[in-house]
Amino acid sequence: MPSRRHFLLATLATPALSLRHARAQAWPSQPIRLVVASAAGGNADVVARLVANELEPRLGQRILVENIPAASGMRATEAVSRAAPDGHTWLVGTSSQLVHNIALFDPLPVDITRELSGAAMINEAPGVLVVKADNPARDLADFIARAKAAPGEFVMGSGPAGTTTHIIGLHFAQRAGVRLEHLPYPAGSQAMRDILGGRVTCMFDIAVTAIPQIRGGAVRGLGVSSPVRLAAAPELPTLIEGGLGDFVAGTWNSIALPSATPAAVVARINAVVNEVVQAEPMRARLGELGSFVPAAMSPAGVDAYYARERELWIPVVRATGARQG
Repeated sequence: MPSRRHFLLATLATPALSLRHARAQAWPSQPIRLVVASAAGGNADVVARLVANELEPRLGQRILVENIPAASGMRATEAVSRAAPDGHTWLVGTSSQLVHNIALFDPLPVDITRELSGAAMINEAPGVLVVKADNPARDLADFIARAKAAPGEFVMGSGPAGTTTHIIGLHFAQRAGVRLEHLPYPAGSQAMRDILGGRVTCMFDIAVTAIPQIRGGAVRGLGVSSPVRLAAAPELPTLIEGGLGDFVAGTWNSIALPSATPAAVVARINAVVNEVVQAEPMRARLGELGSFVPAAMSPAGVDAYYARERELWIPVVRATGARQG
């Protein structure tokens, strides 16, 4: 028979459970704050705004995209981890914020693995090695040969130190055996502008923003860090084809939330984001941008994805010697 103590505990727990249930039922009760840890016009920003436009009519609330690019995205990560866990503040979680920063910051301002949890996956996107259209290198092998012949004279641009465009570039230089002078910018778009201006020799831009530039004719792609050629740019060879073995790297966009967010709210966010990104029009649009929409994942599946990425990339980031903080 249940004891009097069990009845008392059940009675005390009921109001809290009812409150959590009521909050889940009421969600969303206000506009959604969608935090992007990069500047406007970057990969995560482009994808966030595409998805937000489709989410708003489904949720019946405005989605306010907020760009916080400071400190390699760590300020955005901190802001979301410390927000009220009510499902109204989301982070567009990428490899930079949720993987690389764990290896870059010592100490970490916030325990990313404990304070943030995955809610839904959006897309994956490789990097593209781009140079100015009139660069004399004919292909990737020629570019590497020229870089080896002039160590330190080729300038590699990137977004902020430690972000994906930086880490892929460092990893490439190590694998190719070349020495590139690194020049970080507050935003990857600024590095792209300096390629056009001749101050920067190359950069690994993310396909979402690189392919429109290549189509415009101002820059030329020498290789893409995907396992196979992209349908959006079939003329662009992979780095594997260019002789770099199994070189596969890139970033991804996901939705991460404060870890204390009620499971019922997380499940609803997961369902609505999956509904949007798995729809054929969105899959096609993201494919046109050189990215790939993986199969729908549960929140637990997203967390498992994060764990695999951390196991793979944290040692790579540490091996580059890049540091922050």
